[in-house]
Amino acid sequence: MNVNFVKSFTQFLNEDNLISSALRQAEEAARKAELVSQSSSPTTVEPSTTTVSPENTLTTSEFTTSRNDEASCKNNDCWTWFGKDKFWNGLNKINNKTVPKIMVDKKPNYFFITYEGPSSGFLLKHKFAGKGDTIHQLLNILTLELNAYLETIYAKPLLSAIKMELKGNKLNVYVPLEKTPNLHYEIHRRGGLGHGGDFSDLIKYKTKRGYEEALHKSGRLTEKFITFIK
Repeated sequence: MNVNFVKSFTQFLNEDNLISSALRQAEEAARKAELVSQSSSPTTVEPSTTTVSPENTLTTSEFTTSRNDEASCKNNDCWTWFGKDKFWNGLNKINNKTVPKIMVDKKPNYFFITYEGPSSGFLLKHKFAGKGDTIHQLLNILTLELNAYLETIYAKPLLSAIKMELKGNKLNVYVPLEKTPNLHYEIHRRGGLGHGGDFSDLIKYKTKRGYEEALHKSGRLTEKFITFIK
């Protein structure tokens, strides 16, 4: 039997096991967070009032499990403004509609993010405050959270090994990370849901040191990822 085939197949199985393990860990973390939330004092169902610090550097609003104030989200980032995965847990509501369930799992050797819920109807994080492609906006959360994590570790995203799977109302993205010697990396992406995507915004990064790119597709979703040394 071809040795390279055996090696590739074994590597595939190992990666698949890592993804399954990451999903289980993310679900367990979400379950624990849900239990903590349920045991805490009830929160109001009225729109929250935003408390602004003197430096105006507040990154989240007052937490509540029911909202109707997406227009208040700073920088059109309701993911952060409403409380990240504590709010986007498949239970809380915006305008009496149940929000998608989003889980994030970060480890030194991988970053894993999952989405399950309505594919549209919510502002997660979108430059123009759009709500027509909420499931696609998960990729904006990926770069936001992964870049913040990459600032804390020395690791390089392995773009060619990214696993992206879109099935119905579920989207999973797994990004392997490789340890690097005293180098911080950054990741960006552009893509399209139902169309090929416009990658022109990524051209400005091509001259960056250590630049790499990779294109991935799953169902109607097309994404180009790029990375470089900060």
